[in-house]
Amino acid sequence: MNEAGSTQFALAERIDFAWKNFKDQQATIRASDLKAGYLVTFLIFFGASTIPLGKEVIPRLRWGRVAELTASAVYTSSYFVFAMGFIWALYLISQVLMPRITRHHKKPVTGRELLYYEHVQRYADSAAYYEAMTSATPEEMLRSITDQVFELSLICKRKVEYLRAFTQAFEVTLVAWFISTGIGFWIATWK
Repeated sequence: MNEAGSTQFALAERIDFAWKNFKDQQATIRASDLKAGYLVTFLIFFGASTIPLGKEVIPRLRWGRVAELTASAVYTSSYFVFAMGFIWALYLISQVLMPRITRHHKKPVTGRELLYYEHVQRYADSAAYYEAMTSATPEEMLRSITDQVFELSLICKRKVEYLRAFTQAFEVTLVAWFISTGIGFWIATWK
């Protein structure tokens, strides 16, 4: 193989590697969104099940005898922790699910605006985009893919960070839910 053929082969390998990286990061982002979707369902269930019980329990709280005082204080505290954790967890999960826009490069550069949807939409029509694709050099295509891989890595990092923080908030919220629900059912039996 001559030097030009060897260079073209190396460039094709780089494009293939960058494209695989692009697809892997897209898959990680989709998995984060999917996990967030499942977890928000559980979070909403816990929130929805707590409100009716709270309406029944709060009027029955007693602050006289030690056992009643303790149960009422633990219920109130755990309900408060649950409420704060619920709000914080909803905020975090919304950050996971929120669509992201480009931060890496706001203005397209000729030859590098072939992959990102906002850049593609700046073409007058599909024929103009087709012309840009057919005239792009392999180096420009590689650059377009690597720009997107870099952008996806920023998106992926933020989503995963928020998903991890949500998981911690969800655990605290879940423990508070179990405590407030268990004690709440007991308080609901008080006359």
